[in-house]
Amino acid sequence: MEWLRDHSYLAAWLALPVAILVAFFQNKGKKLADLDWSRLLIYIAFLISLAVTLTPTFDSTARDAAKIMVFAGLGFLIVDRKKR
Repeated sequence: MEWLRDHSYLAAWLALPVAILVAFFQNKGKKLADLDWSRLLIYIAFLISLAVTLTPTFDSTARDAAKIMVFAGLGFLIVDRKKR
């Protein structure tokens, strides 16, 4: 149980390839021009900055910059969500 507590940030890094695979399978039948590339890149940047924020081995400057990106990305994703 100690190992899981010390390495819980690995779940944030695992979210990145899972999100890419989900995006790939959701858009499988679409053409490349029809994809919403800007939103996809914002999701990827948000997940990378979240993983950097949670990883204790990065230096404090990188983690602080990633925290700013997490909060900015979270605010943008909340305000600019897709209508269903």
